[in-house]
Amino acid sequence: MYLVDTNIISLFAPRRELGPAEIAIAAWLQRASDRLYLSVVTTAEIETGIARLQRTGATARASALASWLDGIVKLYASRIHALDIESARLAGQLYDRAVGKGHMPSFPDAAIAATAQMRGLTILTRNAAHFAQFGTPFINPYDGIPASD
Repeated sequence: MYLVDTNIISLFAPRRELGPAEIAIAAWLQRASDRLYLSVVTTAEIETGIARLQRTGATARASALASWLDGIVKLYASRIHALDIESARLAGQLYDRAVGKGHMPSFPDAAIAATAQMRGLTILTRNAAHFAQFGTPFINPYDGIPASD
């Protein structure tokens, strides 16, 4: 089972051009949809982008993304994991451990990593460096779609 990182789900946002790799990833995501989860943090990251577009006057793009996000939220409704107390505490620990090793993590990535760890999920991400520092299992689907699926 997989926790889909923001940079993977965002590949399928409106107006994104899909190359052969994205088409293959999209097909796999569709086949594996019952084993895919999102973090509430991903929703916040996408909403931040929508708000930025709105603030800077790109209202048509913001509206398209807001509609797309509404669809994602409906599709994943019961499969969006909240940042609960246990995950939040682990996120703080992961964040500090990475800083102690000289990394400069983002808290959203620490929260996504903690959510995945607490639920035994593997993260699907294009940003291996963001998650390797937390010791969370991850797969970059651009390096290959999981073979067992």
